[in-house]
Amino acid sequence: MIAEIKSFASTNRHLLTISVLYFLLIYAATFTSGYGYFIDEFYYIACANHPALGYVDHPPLAPLILTVFQALFGNSLYAIRFLMAFNGAILVVLCGHLAREIGGGRVAQIISALVVACSPVYAIGSSFFSMGMFEQLLAVLILIFTIRMVKDGKEKYWLIIGALAGLGLLNKHTFGVFLVGLVISLAISGHWKLVANRWFVWGILLGAALLSPNMIWQVLNGFPSLEFYRNITLDKNVQTPPLMFLLAQVEAWMPFIFLIAFVGAFYLLFAKDLKPFRFLGLLFLGVFFFFMFAKTSRPDRMAFVYPATCIAGALLIERVSLKPRLGWVKGLVAALMILAQLAALPLVLPYLHPSSAAQYLNVFGFNTELERGKKPQLFQFLSDRIGWEEKVAMVAKAYSRLDPKEKASTLVAASNYGQAGAIELLGASDGLPPVVCGHNNYYLWSKERLKGDIMVRLIPKMYEDRLKEVFETVEDTGLEFSNPYVSNHEDELRVFICRRPKMPLPQLLERMRFFY
Repeated sequence: MIAEIKSFASTNRHLLTISVLYFLLIYAATFTSGYGYFIDEFYYIACANHPALGYVDHPPLAPLILTVFQALFGNSLYAIRFLMAFNGAILVVLCGHLAREIGGGRVAQIISALVVACSPVYAIGSSFFSMGMFEQLLAVLILIFTIRMVKDGKEKYWLIIGALAGLGLLNKHTFGVFLVGLVISLAISGHWKLVANRWFVWGILLGAALLSPNMIWQVLNGFPSLEFYRNITLDKNVQTPPLMFLLAQVEAWMPFIFLIAFVGAFYLLFAKDLKPFRFLGLLFLGVFFFFMFAKTSRPDRMAFVYPATCIAGALLIERVSLKPRLGWVKGLVAALMILAQLAALPLVLPYLHPSSAAQYLNVFGFNTELERGKKPQLFQFLSDRIGWEEKVAMVAKAYSRLDPKEKASTLVAASNYGQAGAIELLGASDGLPPVVCGHNNYYLWSKERLKGDIMVRLIPKMYEDRLKEVFETVEDTGLEFSNPYVSNHEDELRVFICRRPKMPLPQLLERMRFFY
C-alpha cells in the first residue's frame, strides 16, 4: 500500500504540486476578517441537521455528506471550507489525469490542471459548501471511465458509470443534462454499440435504483422540486439571450480558458488520431447550445462539461510546443492563465475588505446581477457572506426583551433560508426557539413549529405594513441592520415583535411560503 502511494505521488508530482498550491490559495480566503458563512451554507447545515431523502430545492446527497462530515469534524466555517477546498484540489488532479487518458503528456496534464486552478468558476465552487463541486467531481470521474470504456471496449464500465450517474442525479437533478448529452454524443460519434447492449441497460437500472429514494420522496411530497424549478426559471434566473450568454461565458471563464475549451472541442472533431474521443467535443458543444437557447443559464452551470474539451485544447498546446521554435507557447499559456486568475480572485473570493473589493470591482465594471433584481456592489459570492452575526444579534436582543411568559409562546420568523439558518446556527447559545420560515424546505419544517401568538420577525423595513395586515400589534424594536455591500434583499432589515395574529398560524405560514 505504501509502495503504491509512493508510486502515485512520484508519477503525479506535477499535478499534486498544483493541487496543493490551489488548496492553500482557496482555503486562505477563509481567514479574511469581515466575512463569514455564505448564505447557502446556513441552509445546507440546516438540511444536514434534518437528514431526509429529499428537499424542496435539491436532492439529498450533498446534505447527507455534510451530515456525516459535521458529525466527525463539526460545522465550523473552517471545517466545511476545508472540505470544499480539498474537493477542489482533487478536481485539479483528476483533470490532469483526464488529459492523460486521451494521450496527453506532462505538458497537457499541467495545462489541464491549470484550467481548474486558474478558473474563477472553480475557485468559487471550492470556497464554500455547495452541490457544485460534487457535481464537477462526479462528471470528471464519469468522463474518465467513459474514455476507458471507449479505449478498451469493456462495456462493463457502464456499471461504474451508472453508479456515478445515480450519485450525480442524487446530488443535482439537472445533472441529467450532462448524462443525456453524454449518451447522445457517444451514439452519434460512432460508439452506438456502447449504448446498445445489456451493460448500458444495467447501468441505467443501477443509477435509477440510487435515485429512486429521492423520487419516492418527491411523490410523497407532491413533487415540490418541479414547482421550485419552474419558479427559478421564470422569476429568479436572469434572462440571457444567446449573445449575452456567450459574453457571460467569456467573462466568467476568462478568454484563455474559454478559447482552450472551444479550440479543444473542434480539435476533437477534426483531429484524426482523436476520433475515438470525438464524443467529448460533441458533448461540450451540445451542452453549450442547450444552455445558450435555454436563455436563463448562469455561466457556472456549464462547469461540469468544460474539462471534456479543455483536455484536448491542452493536448493541442502540448503538440504545438513540441514544434521547432514554438516551445515558448506552453509557458505563455500557463503564465496568462495564472496572471488572469490572480487578477480575478479578489473579485470572487474574500481576500480584500468589502470596501476595497468594491473599488477593485469598479475598475473592471462587471455586472454583478447573477439573480434577477439582485445587483450588489460586490459579486453575490462575497456580498452574501457579510453581516450574519449582526443580524442574529439583533434577533437575540429583541427576544431577550420579552418576559419569560412571553418567550414561552414566541416564534422567531425569518424571510429566507439564509436568515433562518443563521439564526439557528449562530443564535443557538442565545436560547432562541426554532425558526419559522416559508422558504423552500423551511416551509416543510415550520409546519410543526407553529406554537404561540408572538412572533419576533426579521424583515426589511419596507414590509412593516404587511405585518400590520396580519397581526393586531406590531412593535418596531428600533434594531436595524444596514450595510452597503450586502445584497439588496439583505439590506435595511429590522426586527419587529408582532402579537396576536389575525389568522391561524398555518394560514400565515402559507402566506410566507415560496419555493424559489
